[in-house]
Amino acid sequence: MRKYLGTCVLVSCALAASAQRSYRAQPAHKLPVRFGLRLGLNYSNTNFNQGAPVPTAPVATVWQPGFLVGALMQVDINRWFALQQEYVFSQQSGQVKGSGTQYQMRYLSLPLLLKYQVSPRLTVVGGPQVDLLVAAKANQGGQVETITHDTEERAVGATAGLEVRVWHSLSLSTRYLQGFNHVGIGQRSAVREFKWQSVQAAAEIRF
Repeated sequence: MRKYLGTCVLVSCALAASAQRSYRAQPAHKLPVRFGLRLGLNYSNTNFNQGAPVPTAPVATVWQPGFLVGALMQVDINRWFALQQEYVFSQQSGQVKGSGTQYQMRYLSLPLLLKYQVSPRLTVVGGPQVDLLVAAKANQGGQVETITHDTEERAVGATAGLEVRVWHSLSLSTRYLQGFNHVGIGQRSAVREFKWQSVQAAAEIRF
């Protein structure tokens, strides 16, 4: 976890340094590096049917709302492509329909996105995302239990979506996230596994 976080920071610093060198050679009106903030909502699902081993009977789940807030750094590669590193505090939730157990997990999310500008206002984004667990809780019948130490500390996936610029510094974005790894809850033989699925809608302000 620390190794990956350190790698993300080093990549961000390297991109910023490279962009600053390019900036000196570009006209003064160009700004290859931009910083900003993200604020939005996500709607997530703990898909136990994609766990390992696959459950003998399908597990019905209910998508649950959450939130996200964080910072971003965008480095322009050329007129059409850019890289965007994000550091986002995200709350993701899900509920098992049969038992009524609701899971709420808070992560430091680290997406690294490649952006392609289709038009002056429309951009396609996509890339890998790693979520580092901060806290986890389970709520069953009003009984809340902290399960942080019984939950897999990493979630790895890929995200893709669209970004629409509504003003020169304000954009609205939608994304879909599909988890790749199995997130385990429990200890030893009692472990239950799922994969995250999430839909996000957020506002992004760049400076």
